[in-house]
Amino acid sequence: MKTTVKGVILQINEQGKTYLDNLMDSFCAAVRWSYKRLLDMWKIQDIRLAVQGKFSLNSRQANDAVYEAQTTIRSQKELVKLNRSNTKKRVELTKSRLKKARSKKKKANLTRKLNKEQRRLAELQKHMENSATPPVLFGGKKLFIERCKGNISHEQWQEARSNRYLSRGDKTKGGNLNTRLYAKDGNIYLDIAAEPIETDKVIRYNRITVPVYLAHKPSQKTGRINGRNYRQMVLNYLKAGNAYQVEIIRENGRYYIHVTIEEETPQAYVARNGAVGVDTNPDGLGITRADYLGQYRESLWLPQGEWTYTRSNRRDNLIGEATALVVELAKQLNSILAVEDLAFKDDKSVTAKFNRISHSFVWSNFLEKVERGAARAGVPLVKVKPPFTSTIGILKYQQQYGISNHEAASYVIARRALGYSREKVPKPLNNKFIIEKENFSKLSNWKQWSAVKKAVMAATKKQTRQEAQSLVSWQHYRKQMIVG
Repeated sequence: MKTTVKGVILQINEQGKTYLDNLMDSFCAAVRWSYKRLLDMWKIQDIRLAVQGKFSLNSRQANDAVYEAQTTIRSQKELVKLNRSNTKKRVELTKSRLKKARSKKKKANLTRKLNKEQRRLAELQKHMENSATPPVLFGGKKLFIERCKGNISHEQWQEARSNRYLSRGDKTKGGNLNTRLYAKDGNIYLDIAAEPIETDKVIRYNRITVPVYLAHKPSQKTGRINGRNYRQMVLNYLKAGNAYQVEIIRENGRYYIHVTIEEETPQAYVARNGAVGVDTNPDGLGITRADYLGQYRESLWLPQGEWTYTRSNRRDNLIGEATALVVELAKQLNSILAVEDLAFKDDKSVTAKFNRISHSFVWSNFLEKVERGAARAGVPLVKVKPPFTSTIGILKYQQQYGISNHEAASYVIARRALGYSREKVPKPLNNKFIIEKENFSKLSNWKQWSAVKKAVMAATKKQTRQEAQSLVSWQHYRKQMIVG
């Protein structure tokens, strides 16, 4: 598991600063130049040799620059595939909304939106057919537009395009030749390869050594480390002589470093007490434990109201605390930790207001942290398919156990992780809402629940005499609809 530890260069003299700035300029220029030559179908080795001479970089630096350019092209091609798939679905959804629209204003707005999406789809389709990539702006599109408008200077634009340097490691060479980290007298130093010195046999390099600070949180009262001691993690990693990657980024006159290492994780234990299911929502977590037979044991609702509106740093911290709590709970109960295997796709043609409410940041951030936290704690993590977890939970288990809809959904998630993926439709629902029982029995389990949901929604609409948007009101009218 790769882990990136952030830090900062504490002090650097003018000579070292000048060299590092020039190195960043050369490296970023080499990446852009290599990118263009890769699009022109040059051979990789020819590009590497040309980069060395043209930008005065050593062989490893040239290889890193070409590697960065290759990574950019690969990521762009993957993004074209993903965006095409998402845009195609958005076009279909916009067409269906346009058919249902009644007012002239709404039709006009949806028509403009559809035209824009269709143009975007045609553009992406063209890229895929030609196996090409969209134009890439090194430095960022937003800053480029600001530069075109004259809102930022040429120097600011060049700063954004030439503010980083990347050095990959090599285990056979003791970690990283061009940017070597080492500890001495309780301090950490970064040793950067500078100008080459020619000798009779080999080429050696002058070195620039600077002290660095790596992130850790010592308590002002006790002196103990709050949370994970990333500094010590890196120091332990350096002793083993393993390869690590160093990225230096210049921002507002300071030099920040990102050290990427391969973190070892313990082997997951054998869970003997069932599973803990987690249903993720923008305002909290539904958590339910099921025993090894899939029977309900306990549940709770963990409210997280700040997730949807607080600033990003605090939100990230709150999500981290909730993740630690969930992982520790599963570990103490000697259980599997079960979450939904959600795919975050931008394929919904909805209003801007709904996009703000349903933004996937909270879900993706939480699930990413859960996966990392479970690996570090040795907790077995199971990702289950998400369809109809809420539907099954509300219609089958919510009233039975007297729990909230989110807790009921998390119970279904826990059962799926234990292998109970087929949920039988209860007889009261089958008898009341299913007319063609012979055809219903031939359907797959998910199609059965889809049919039940549609029938319940239609009955709820008839009962309330208004359009039913969800199953929230099901519990209120449940008794009347089943008995009546």
